Amino acid sequence: MNLPTINAPNRTRSHGRAASGDERRRVAVPRRSTKGPLDSDVDDPLAGSTSQSAASSPPRRVLSPAPLNTAATSPLSPDSGTSPIPDLPSKDFSYLLEPSAYHALPSTNIPQPFLNSPALPSLAGPLPDLLKTGHYRLAAISAARGLSTSVSPSDAPAIFELLHIRLACLCLLNEHAMAAQEAKLLGDLSSAFYRHPLTGAHLVPWELRVLSVRLAALGYGEWRKGIMGYYELAREARENVVKTETHAEKKLWKSRLRECGIRVANVLVEMGELEGAGRHLGTLSSAEGDSQDSREVLVMEALVWLRVGDLRASRRCVLAAAALPSSENESTSTLDSKVEGTLNALLRIAEGDYNAAVEAWTELHSMHQDDAMITQNLAVSLLYTGKISEARSLLTDLAGTTAPFHALTFNLCTVYELCTERSRDRKIALAERIAAREPSEVGWEMAAADFKL
Repeated sequence: MNLPTINAPNRTRSHGRAASGDERRRVAVPRRSTKGPLDSDVDDPLAGSTSQSAASSPPRRVLSPAPLNTAATSPLSPDSGTSPIPDLPSKDFSYLLEPSAYHALPSTNIPQPFLNSPALPSLAGPLPDLLKTGHYRLAAISAARGLSTSVSPSDAPAIFELLHIRLACLCLLNEHAMAAQEAKLLGDLSSAFYRHPLTGAHLVPWELRVLSVRLAALGYGEWRKGIMGYYELAREARENVVKTETHAEKKLWKSRLRECGIRVANVLVEMGELEGAGRHLGTLSSAEGDSQDSREVLVMEALVWLRVGDLRASRRCVLAAAALPSSENESTSTLDSKVEGTLNALLRIAEGDYNAAVEAWTELHSMHQDDAMITQNLAVSLLYTGKISEARSLLTDLAGTTAPFHALTFNLCTVYELCTERSRDRKIALAERIAAREPSEVGWEMAAADFKL
């Protein structure tokens, strides 16, 4: 929890004959009664578990010709549970390998301790090692170099893998605008060009398609474009749930359909449509399915209503999540109790009862001392009650024992600003300590904004 930082269209009058593209010339056609891609079903597609593997999909008929900017084939992952796609004749993907298509990453927003750290590896190191140690900026640079220098224009699997790494690393570095610009290289992924001519399977890995939907919405400044993109993916997932025969494939596509529904809610939150996001999550949590999946959606819905300020709706979601049958797995039950306690503590903060919030976080901290989220929320609650020294001690110890994250460094630097006039020196010293630590896969390099520099 961070410290609080908390068009109608122009109508013009025209005379004369209206152009054929004029929106006024469009005539509404009665729509056939169909079931939406996110609607519940007898065989509920929202009840699966999350999976990240790729799978084949059915052919779809496209009336428009293939776009100029298109991508090509990609083999299925070994764990997808589906048959491999037959080989295609070699295609030229050189338009994805142009060096000018990939931007240079700026280093001006990186504190000097990270640029001069002895823990900084060589750019020539293996790309998997860069990803494993959380050096996402170097991994993004390495992926772009691989695309422009060492990949054959006909090697579709390698091209799509490197492009996915490049775009994902840019997002992890908060360079979303740059990632959105580079994602435009893919063009229209719903084109028939991206389908296998024999099997109809999509040639681009599922994970890259999901990422490109959000980046397309960012790149064109149209959040509704992202929502429609997720609904298109959900339609395909629903079709595959019906057509696939093995249990593993059904479970895979059900989890993908559920993922699309959650991502629609995420887009609504980014649009500022919090109430719409809450109502949408309510439709997902009410669908019949696995109790653990329903509990996760209810937790998301509770957090959304907390942001709206509707404490009654948030409490209703917390109670509904607690009423669901618990898992027989002991670790899962412990996790559920921690999540329920966390939501109750957040409700105390939303009510403005910071003393009660401190008691709730303290009780959780005594049971889960290694949980960084609980510790930093306890520190922030102590700060609200005027106990700055205790809050500073908790945050300082946490920065020395856990992998750093934005909320931790931001809140600790805020405490420095409240405690001393030489806060900049303290912030730089904190950046030096974190840069000297052993890298981890959660991300090593941090931006100057994380330290309020």
